[in-house]
Order: sequence, then C-alpha cells, then structure tokens
Amino acid sequence: MGNRLQFSAMNARLLITGGAGFLGTHLLQQAHSFTATGTLHRTAATSIPDVAFHVCDLEQTQEVKILLDRVRPEIIIHTAGSDQGGNFSAISRVAGLLAMQSAERYIRFIHLSTDQVFDGTAAPYLETSTPRPINPYGTAKAQSENLVHSLNPQALIVRTSLLYDLRSPDRQTSQLIHATTTGVPYRLFTDEFRCPIWVENLAEALLELAETNYAGILNLGGPQPFNRWEWGLQMLQHFGIPLTPNIQPGTIEESALIRPKNLTLDSTSTQQLIHTPLLSFTESCKKIE
Repeated sequence: MGNRLQFSAMNARLLITGGAGFLGTHLLQQAHSFTATGTLHRTAATSIPDVAFHVCDLEQTQEVKILLDRVRPEIIIHTAGSDQGGNFSAISRVAGLLAMQSAERYIRFIHLSTDQVFDGTAAPYLETSTPRPINPYGTAKAQSENLVHSLNPQALIVRTSLLYDLRSPDRQTSQLIHATTTGVPYRLFTDEFRCPIWVENLAEALLELAETNYAGILNLGGPQPFNRWEWGLQMLQHFGIPLTPNIQPGTIEESALIRPKNLTLDSTSTQQLIHTPLLSFTESCKKIE
C-alpha cells in the first residue's frame, strides 16, 4: 500500500482545502511546523495566526491552477466536500481535479474520505474492505476514492468517522443540545455504530501523515465504537446538559430510514504507522483537563 519514508516538513508549504470548515480549521490551527494556507469558498475565514486564506471555487479548473501557482504547496490535505451542501456530484469532480493537478505538480496529496463508503453489514472494516455505499454522500466519496487512486497513485486516502470537539459542541452535538430544549421527540439509534475521533487528535495524526510518503488507503477513526444513543449520552454528560425525556433511544429499523448500521473501522494499521496515539473518548477528555 505504501511506505513511511519521511521528509522534513519544517516550513513546508501546506494547503488545506475547506480551511474554514470544522476539520480544516483545526488542521490550520495545529500546523505550527508548516507554512499553512487554507481555501475558502462561501464560508468566511476565522483569523488564525500565520495562516493565509485564499478564495477559490475548487470546481473551476482555472481557479485551482491559479491558486496552486500562487501558493506552490508541497502538500495538500483535501478536507472540502462534506455531506452538508447537498451538491454531491461536486465532491468527486473536485477530488479528481485536485488529484490530477497534484500529480502533475508532484504535490503530496491527502484526500479525506469517510466510513460511509461502506454499507454497514460487514464490520469491522479494514483498508482492504470493498466499498458498498448505500447513501448519496457515501457514493460520492467512493467515486472520489476511485478517481484519486487512478489519477494520483501516490496519494493517500484517509477514511475517518464521526468527528467531535470537547472544547465546544460540534454541529451534531449542538443539534442534540438544542433538542433538549424543545420537547420534540428526538431519536438516537442504538443499532448505528461509528468510531468517533476527537477532531484535534485527527488533525494531529493527519499532520504526521503529511510528513510521510505513504500512499494508498488508511483508516483513521477512534479506537472505540459507540452506538448513536451511547454517544449522545456521552456528549450531553461532557457538556453538562441534563438528559430530557424527549431524547429517546430508537432503531434504524423502526425509523424506516436507509442508513449503514455498523461502520466500525479497524485503524490498527494506521496506529502501527504513526506515533500519534489514537485516543479513546476518556483519553481525549483527560487531554483538556
């Protein structure tokens, strides 16, 4: 799949796509040993010391070329392209364009993918597991993986899971906290499993991987799977929010939704490759005490 040959990243030029996003912001905040730049599209940037931001529509080939000519990155970590915009067809187009441009310019390329490329019926998933997505976002990400691999065989594809923050509520936790104030029934599935990873831990691991030439696919999730109900209770407790009667356990089966049930990732190979420990929820909480 790849190797672990390292180069010096001290002041290496690092470009983060989606620089104002959840993961992108944390990567830029933690990229102290790099000369870091972030891309923006519609989201305003936050001010991050020693970080430049550039507005770029990553779907436009000419804009991407101008950006790369201006920034001359040695490494790109591609985090843009979430499940929030609804423009799923753009996800694979952008990934393909960046993979091709980075290959032509000999830029180290790391593409962020997701556990949702799987259907949730054959966990735990290894790097060698065959993608079988069952939702539009997972399908777009699986197509992106194929494009990245074919257009830039030296690229690294990283599949991750739920991202969470411990210093302030992330988007999904914020929705859950808000739900405790509404009285409206809010279901958390007991039969949907993920491997949540603290966003600061993921960013640290990705920045370490940026200093390697490792190519192929790596899983990068937390070491402990949680179902959505268990995870919701953990996050409410962490932020000191009382559980209200309207927050109830449920099942995907009862909801009639089409969702992958068990997306447990086996990240053993990644942990053997990097020095950054993949932290459990309890270990992550101790880091901020």
